[in-house]
Amino acid sequence: MKTISSLIAATLLSTAIAWPVHAAEKPISIQINQQQLALKGQAPFNDNGTIVVPFRPVFEKLGLSIDWNQTTGTITGTKEGLTITLQLGSKQASVNGVITQLSVAPKLINNSTYIPLRFVGEATGNEVSWNAHSKTVTITGKTNQINPQEINAFFEKYVTYTNNENYEGFMSLIDSKSPLVVIGPQIKSQMEQYDLTTSLDQLEVISLQPTEATVHTVETTTHLSGPFTLDNTSEYIYSLTRTASTEDWKINNLQIKGVQYILPDKLLNAKPAVTKSDETDILAVLKSNLDYTNAENIQGVLSTIDPESPALEQTKQLFSQIFTVYDLKFTLESAKIIHYTQDTAAVYMVQTSIKLKGPEFQDNRSTSVTTLKKSKAGKWMLDQTYPISVDKLTP
Repeated sequence: MKTISSLIAATLLSTAIAWPVHAAEKPISIQINQQQLALKGQAPFNDNGTIVVPFRPVFEKLGLSIDWNQTTGTITGTKEGLTITLQLGSKQASVNGVITQLSVAPKLINNSTYIPLRFVGEATGNEVSWNAHSKTVTITGKTNQINPQEINAFFEKYVTYTNNENYEGFMSLIDSKSPLVVIGPQIKSQMEQYDLTTSLDQLEVISLQPTEATVHTVETTTHLSGPFTLDNTSEYIYSLTRTASTEDWKINNLQIKGVQYILPDKLLNAKPAVTKSDETDILAVLKSNLDYTNAENIQGVLSTIDPESPALEQTKQLFSQIFTVYDLKFTLESAKIIHYTQDTAAVYMVQTSIKLKGPEFQDNRSTSVTTLKKSKAGKWMLDQTYPISVDKLTP
C-alpha cells in the first residue's frame, strides 16, 4: 500500500494527542438494528459533540463494500444504489455524487480511521438516535416509512400484466440481476400460445425491510383457451428487492411451495371421439413406459418421452435416483383419454406404487393426467404429467 502524504499524516498525528483524555470516560456503545457493534478495542468517542467511530466495522455492519485509497486517504463505501465517499482531513463528503458538509473531518487514530457516525447512518437511509444518559448510539432501519400497500400495488400490477399478456410489462417486474431473467423466452412463448387468467387468492407479507421483502401468495391459474393444460392453485414465496434510490419493487427470486392441479368433473367425464388406431397407440406407449419403469430401464423410459418435453431432464434425474435407491412395482389400474386432437391427447390415469426393496417408502395410489404428442413420424410420445392426488395404501 502507498503512503499518505506527509502533510496529511502530520495533521492526523496532531489530532491523536487528544485521544487518551477520553479513555477514562464511560464508554460509548453502538447498536445497529438491535445488535451491539463489536469494535474490538477501537472505542468510539465524542469529538466536540460528534460521535466518531472506526469506519470499517460500521461500514461492514451497514452492508457497505469498502474501498480504501491510501494515497489520497479516500474511503469509499458502496452497495446497490448507494456510493459514499469521505477523505481524511476533509469536512466534505459525497453521497451518490452530492457533496455534503461534515461536522468533523475523518481522522487517523492508532492506525484506525475514525468518521462521523451520524453521517454514515443517515446516508445509508437509517435513523440515528443518541441517549446521553446511557451513552448509546442507536441506528435502526426506517421500517416505519415502508408502506405495506406498496406490496399490494406491486402484485396488482403483476396480475394485470399477466392477464393482459403484457410481456414487456411483466418482465419489467423482474430484477435485472435475478436468475429468473432467463425464463423470459418461456414466458413470451406461453403468452403467445395460451389464454390464461390468474387470480391472487391470498397475499401475506412475511418480512418487509427498506430494500427487501418476502411475500407469500396463493394464486389460481385458469385455462381459457389454447393447448391443453390443467387449471391449478399454486403457493409461492417471492423475494422482492429495490435499491435505496428507487421506490419500485422487483422480483429477485421465487420459490414454488406447492402446486395443486384441478381436474373438473366435466373434463374427467369427457368422451372425445378418438380413432381406434390412435387409442391403441396411446395406450401402448403408456404400457411401454410402465414396463420400462418396472424393468428399471432408464433409456427405455426416456425413449417413450417427447425429446422436446420440458419434463425430459427432470424425469431422467428422478427415475435414475429411484432406480438406484428402490425396487418398486408400478401398476396401471386404469387409463381414460379425456382430451384428443389429431396430434395431442390427455389421459387420466390411476396407478399404484408398491415397494419391493429399499428404504422406508409409503405405498400409494395416485391419480394424474398425462399429456401426449404425436410426432411428425406419427408416433405418440409422452409430454407432461400433472399429479392430481396421492393416497396411502394400507396392508
